[in-house]
Amino acid sequence: MPSRGIVRTGLAPKIKKNLPLLLAVVVLAAISAVVVFSKHENVDGCSGTYRTDKIVRIGKHQIKAEDAKTPSQQQIGLGGRDCIGSNHAMLFSFARPGQYAIWMKNMKFPIDIAWIDTNHKVVGLEKKVEPSTYPDRFINKEKFAQYVLELQAGRANTLGLTTGTPVDF
Repeated sequence: MPSRGIVRTGLAPKIKKNLPLLLAVVVLAAISAVVVFSKHENVDGCSGTYRTDKIVRIGKHQIKAEDAKTPSQQQIGLGGRDCIGSNHAMLFSFARPGQYAIWMKNMKFPIDIAWIDTNHKVVGLEKKVEPSTYPDRFINKEKFAQYVLELQAGRANTLGLTTGTPVDF
């Protein structure tokens, strides 16, 4: 009759011997998961959380945009954030065309501002607007816009943005 005792398989010594390797693999997997799934991106030295609600296309360039739709999102905008990377933007989507004022309240970095009409063409542009300009307001005076795009300062030049440039989103 067979014994009903503990059967030793010899597996424990193998695990004990390979424990450092096993731990190293687990740690590397955890670090990789954090890097891949993190919402924080380090772009141009800018580390912050940005939603990607829309992809904005300007010529051959694609920019990840956070869409500010609600009045409270539009009032805050990029205020309070430390920076914005060159591949990120904030897109303000308004219910109807109009003249929309942008201010630099609680801003910590300069931006470029593009006003975009219902046909998705740039109708107004302000470049390198500094936080120190607050409480001044910048507005599209020439033509009505339905969207406003805020970009990293200097990015309008590198994208070739001018009045009439098509912007797809």
